[in-house]
Amino acid sequence: MSDAQQLFISYGVIVLSVGFLLGVALGILRAKSPSLRNLASAHVETLMQSSMHLGLAFAVGAVGFESGTATLGAALLVAGSAMQAIGVTLNWITKAGDQFAEKSPGYLINSLSTFVIMPGLIITVAGILSNL
Repeated sequence: MSDAQQLFISYGVIVLSVGFLLGVALGILRAKSPSLRNLASAHVETLMQSSMHLGLAFAVGAVGFESGTATLGAALLVAGSAMQAIGVTLNWITKAGDQFAEKSPGYLINSLSTFVIMPGLIITVAGILSNL
């Protein structure tokens, strides 16, 4: 198993666990509170990330994209995704209303994650497609 696959699988399983824990919190808190939009967003965000990273681990392995470049792409995607997960969770913790209007701390982290995710996405997609 390549380093890139290990990064994708490790993060995928970790963020899946976080997603389920956020879901438990959502279930408990929702029974006592009105809508918890930010918590629901954090829950769904982490579950979607899990599927994406586990799928990327498969894709990287299926095409044999095993190099330092593959590892760099994976590391950037994992780091950027973690920033996204932290940002949406921080929006819930800080009770942000509209993250865009408020320029909340979660919004700032989410915005910065773009600069980490995009190079990782370009590297990973290009590597997978060029190895087909």
